[in-house]
Amino acid sequence: MRANFITTFTVRYSTVPMALVIALALALTPYTAYASQAHAESVAPDMTISIGKSTYHYCENLTYVVTVSNVTGGTAIAHIIDEEQKKSQPIPIPIEMHENMIRAPFPFEKSIFPTGTYWINMTYSGANASATFDLQDDGRICIPVQIKQIAASWLSGTFSDGFFIDAISKSVDPSLIYVPFEINQNTIYDIRIPQWMKQSTYWWITGEISDHEIAGAFDYMLESGIIYRQTDSGQSKDDAGSDGHT
Repeated sequence: MRANFITTFTVRYSTVPMALVIALALALTPYTAYASQAHAESVAPDMTISIGKSTYHYCENLTYVVTVSNVTGGTAIAHIIDEEQKKSQPIPIPIEMHENMIRAPFPFEKSIFPTGTYWINMTYSGANASATFDLQDDGRICIPVQIKQIAASWLSGTFSDGFFIDAISKSVDPSLIYVPFEINQNTIYDIRIPQWMKQSTYWWITGEISDHEIAGAFDYMLESGIIYRQTDSGQSKDDAGSDGHT
């Protein structure tokens, strides 16, 4: 009886058209491949964060490397957390390769970041990683980030010379750039900066020269009267060294 069943099954199966068998195989293959891929993507990749150095100082930019075992096409989200557990806004980090070098666009500023230990917490496609670093004060002074934004508007002609220098006098430490004359609503449009200084300012905005280099240039020109406040006589009353500048 069993032999008859096997014989009958074999005969009936052998009568199935080969074209139908091939069609069924082709139809099932993409589904199987998709299921395997979906399963692989559902598994969170391994992720690590390597900080550029253990200790940073003011005026330095944070750098770190994010390494992932699988690039999923998603975006990582990072938070910086201080010792009091205060958390930054979410920071989107594009993950485009297995090793991703990240450099913070702005340096640490004393008015924003107190000294101490910080954590970077990051999530990516279900994976989590963290790393720590210390921030210390070694006496360096840098130009606040907002001055770069004002400088860009000055380069485009949106802001006047006086508005730019006024922003420097109010926001930059005078030990870095000292403005030797008073600026008010009556004199703000009398400030003059040489046009050739725009090229150096552009290099500073794009990171080709440092804060201290551009600060030294502006400080020297203000002290020597190359940047001056124009009066009815054509020069600043506060700076006798501005003679001959127009």
